Amino acid sequence: MKFGKEFGIHLEQTLPEWKDKYLCYKPLKKLLKHLPNPNTNPTADYPQPSSNRILDHDLQHWFVRILNEELDKFNDFYVDKEEEFVIRFQELKQRIEQVNEKSCKDGVFTSEIEFSDETMAIRKEFVTIHGEMVLLKNYSSLNFAGILKILKKYDKRTGGLLRVHFTQLALRQPFFTTEPLTRLVHECEENLDLLFPLEAEVVESASSSKTNADANAGASDDNSTTPLSVGEGGSDVYRRTVDAIRTIKGLKKESSTSNPLSFASIFGNQDINDTGDITDPQSEPDCDDSHSPK
Repeated sequence: MKFGKEFGIHLEQTLPEWKDKYLCYKPLKKLLKHLPNPNTNPTADYPQPSSNRILDHDLQHWFVRILNEELDKFNDFYVDKEEEFVIRFQELKQRIEQVNEKSCKDGVFTSEIEFSDETMAIRKEFVTIHGEMVLLKNYSSLNFAGILKILKKYDKRTGGLLRVHFTQLALRQPFFTTEPLTRLVHECEENLDLLFPLEAEVVESASSSKTNADANAGASDDNSTTPLSVGEGGSDVYRRTVDAIRTIKGLKKESSTSNPLSFASIFGNQDINDTGDITDPQSEPDCDDSHSPK
């Protein structure tokens, strides 16, 4: 499937309030059609009018300006969401501590607190914030992939070399610096495992999906790229997160590893599937062994 169509499908599947925060890929692609193509440039016998050359220069300048504005948009949204997640995560940990203080006897939860509405509400919020954090990591990857794609089309259309410079610029942006978010995702998973041990909650992780895909090499594409399974009644965030991971895995598989500026090559040193286990919010915790949060 072509990237533009894949990207459009993801926009339809993502959280509604996030849609306008993604790369304006389709408008940029339309703008490219108006940029000069060296393969159709006027010959020396029929030079291009100066007014057309000025217009072409203005269009290219406009294209680059839009790309820079998109980077600012990504950074603002990503940083705001990351800060929001840090605050929400700390508040959840504090709520667990408060519940512990009120209802814990000799270091062991009473049966009442193990099954209390408050405890289950906290668990659901842990699962939701985990899904949103994984979704934000995929937001970073998808937008970066979109930039690579549109830059490739720009260079092919104009004969320019914008891709090299702008890719290096994008790599240094806050929205692409996902290490702190990854640590937060893992800490959230550790707290979930510690607070709410599960019997059948965790579905296939992105990393195990990759292992299974490798083991099934030679099978049909549908089998080798099977997405994370979604439990019945899973939350909206959960379903959208699984959709995003499926899209990212597909992009990495289809991308060339021989080109140092390709999506697969750039993410080769980063495990884009390192988003931890995806938890079905409707699964039941095993409350025989609950502890206090880290």
